[in-house]
Amino acid sequence: MQIQVMKNILGQNNKIADDNRKLFSDNNVFVINLMGSPGSGKTSLLEATIAKLKDEIKMAVIEGDLFTAKDAERIERHNVPVIQINTAGGCHLDAPMVKRAAESLNLESLDLIVVENVGNLVCPAEFDVGENVNAVVLSIT
Repeated sequence: MQIQVMKNILGQNNKIADDNRKLFSDNNVFVINLMGSPGSGKTSLLEATIAKLKDEIKMAVIEGDLFTAKDAERIERHNVPVIQINTAGGCHLDAPMVKRAAESLNLESLDLIVVENVGNLVCPAEFDVGENVNAVVLSIT
């Protein structure tokens, strides 16, 4: 038996991701979607990057997590804007979530946004959020 799919179920997400990409491009903001397994070192890498670049590049972080704000609290200590998105059990961030978060940022004043996606490598890879680059952290030791 063969079932034909008549419509891409991610179509609406992809349209909003394209809108996000245009919004970011129009404001000259580069966006990285940082993905990795729980405990792989995404937040540690992000903290080190902020420490090295915060005086040269105007940055903000969109922080994704299932339920907590622990990583956002760590990022806040570095005095960069951070927007927390809790997915309430969802395994990824999607383009509409990132769009709402970006609306809370002053994009004209930024050079870089890092989206620290939910700690999972399966779901986030399937959802375009409007980023320029996907960065995958396998593990930091």
